[in-house]
Amino acid sequence: MTQSPRKIGYLLIVTLGGLTFSTEPVWASRRLAQDVAPADPAHRLLIRGDFRFDVAEPLERPEKLQPLRDRDANSQKRIDAMAWFMKGRFLEQREEFKAALEAYEKAVQIDPGAVEVYRALIPLALGLNESDKVLNHAMKAIELTPDDAALLQRIAILMATKDKLPEALKLMERASQSTKLDKLSGQYVAIMRDLATLYLISGQIEKGADTYEVILDAKTNPEKYHLDFQMKSELEKHQRTTYEAIGQVFLEAKRPDRAIIALERAAKAKKTKPGNVSFSLAQAYMMTERSDKALEHLQTYFDAQLQSKGKAAYQLLAEILKAQGKSAELISRLEQLAEKDQHNQTLQFFLARQYVDANKLEDAEARFKKTLETEKSIDGYIGLTALYRRQNRPAELLQALSQAFARESELDKAAEDLERELQAIGADEKLVNGLIEVGTQQSEGDSPKLDFAGSILLAKIAAQNKKYDPAEKFYRLGIKLRRDRAAGLFDELARMLLEARKFAEAVKVIDDALNEPSLKNNKNSRASFWFLQSQAQEMAGNTDGALTAVTEGRKLAGEDNPLFLFQEAWIHYHAQQFDKAVPLFEKFIEKNPDNRLAKQCQFSLSNIYVQKGEIRKGEEILEKVFAKEPDDPSVNNDLGYLYADQGKNLEQARSMIEKALKAEPDNAAYQDSMGWVLFKLGKPAEAIPFLEKAVQTPRGSDATIYDHLGDCQHAVGQKDKAIENWQKALKDAKADKSPDLKLIEKIEEKLKQK
Repeated sequence: MTQSPRKIGYLLIVTLGGLTFSTEPVWASRRLAQDVAPADPAHRLLIRGDFRFDVAEPLERPEKLQPLRDRDANSQKRIDAMAWFMKGRFLEQREEFKAALEAYEKAVQIDPGAVEVYRALIPLALGLNESDKVLNHAMKAIELTPDDAALLQRIAILMATKDKLPEALKLMERASQSTKLDKLSGQYVAIMRDLATLYLISGQIEKGADTYEVILDAKTNPEKYHLDFQMKSELEKHQRTTYEAIGQVFLEAKRPDRAIIALERAAKAKKTKPGNVSFSLAQAYMMTERSDKALEHLQTYFDAQLQSKGKAAYQLLAEILKAQGKSAELISRLEQLAEKDQHNQTLQFFLARQYVDANKLEDAEARFKKTLETEKSIDGYIGLTALYRRQNRPAELLQALSQAFARESELDKAAEDLERELQAIGADEKLVNGLIEVGTQQSEGDSPKLDFAGSILLAKIAAQNKKYDPAEKFYRLGIKLRRDRAAGLFDELARMLLEARKFAEAVKVIDDALNEPSLKNNKNSRASFWFLQSQAQEMAGNTDGALTAVTEGRKLAGEDNPLFLFQEAWIHYHAQQFDKAVPLFEKFIEKNPDNRLAKQCQFSLSNIYVQKGEIRKGEEILEKVFAKEPDDPSVNNDLGYLYADQGKNLEQARSMIEKALKAEPDNAAYQDSMGWVLFKLGKPAEAIPFLEKAVQTPRGSDATIYDHLGDCQHAVGQKDKAIENWQKALKDAKADKSPDLKLIEKIEEKLKQK
């Protein structure tokens, strides 16, 4: 018979039949072997490793146990699965995690319905970064217990820790909706807290605020949710569930009344800086149109002399005074605050900007300069920029802008203000010319006075205003002053010239970049410039030079580089060497099916077949793309235009082009397509506005679009306008590097007849 285990101190002896297993250390077993003589001469003591095997001759053969009932197959499966589960537990405790995972997986293979195994398996697989296994097993566990809120919550948290936010959010929502979950329990509050966190991380503020309604209720009425001490403590300490944090969420969700309740409690708790909470309360009361209360709380923030809210605090003051009809008091109030808080740079600059707006320009300049003497700041220099722009003082403006641009570490935080100033400067042609003149004077000679920041700033301003020659000069000065920035500046300059369609000039700039000594060992930059050179050479009409640039680029980027394979195909396509372009586009698609350029290859192939007269073949390519991506604007436009041009599937074509236009309303090609399909539908009057808008866009000067516009105008009786646009179409068509002879012939025939 099997005996019960008996424990002797820390020695565990289990006897099964004639075998006794001892977990006692070997040194203790040996001592026992020496000190204790066997009572029975037939009794033998064997020591193997760390275990003692006490083998005795049984006096009689033990009776074999008989089960009370036969074990069926399902019972055996559960037992086998439990054995693997226990082995997994044992291995996990020994930190043999991969082996433990394998044991757990064998357990669920034997018994797929063993929920407890999944509870152990999922976190282990997640810890081992077995993401696919986690998802598969998690979904299986949820299938088994679809209403298990605790399991759903746990898996959602695990998903979130692995940046699987959408999956985590869905699971946590299911947990919160579980029918088995008591909606007046600590567990429900915990799930809503986690759900709120996921909503906020994913930017769903409104839904986050909905869940915070529960959190706020639970914090104010803990007995209602039967919260224990631990849960109350967690809600109190967690940064996302403090009263202040809840109030901020309600503010962002535009629920000021709820925000006030939470923030007033935060202020009473006095566990945060009262000034910060007071600022938030001022915002909330302002939303409820209680400007007096808003001003009262904002003053508390000012009295604490905090700077944590930056200029937002002074902007709020301006809003409050405006609501009270007291905007005239803003400057005097700011002056009082500035006198008390003289080291508050943000306040000083804000006051100076108010002087600028009030045309107190001398006071503004004095305050800007005095504050900048204490500490240099990009905000101060941008303020001076606004001042000098108003006064049309280009020399001082250039200096202020240069000092702003020189503070590279602060550019990000002031990007919007700086961009606004640059746009205002760009809109004043006289001021732009003045800046370029000053910059040109300062850049002359062997030791130019114009510094690096000023030269690049002027280059950008000149480029923005399409003054390409001075822009290039300023870029080249910047390169001379900072050779370590040569790669980026040559790239900007080359792209500017390509955008301006100055292809020959772009070729020269890229040649200089490739010969730049500081870039000699920069493999990546040189490969990039060879790619740009291939573009510039082909657009300049030098196809052989473009292909040579591709060859050189491949030496640096690798023979199999997909970008250069695509570029080689594009060069032949652009040069209308279709027989060479087609196999290269097909090769790209075969080798790089998932590359974003593969779709562009399909569009190009379609266009090649259309130009060769194989229209159905071109359609089939686009129809395959459309079947996979029915919402893609490009395929909707291109396929819709093909249908329209043939006068077939016109309603479908119109619907497709409308979808493309909705995605990109200013796209000239899409506007042309819409005009053409309307013309084909017999609605030329409706088509004309789309075509007129198309030709007015920067890239709308196209022979085909002018031809379409002429057709529509002729159809509604505007014959003179039609002839004028056909003449423009003919001129553009003949000027094209690869003229479309069929289009030219068609336009000449129209002009001859009309």
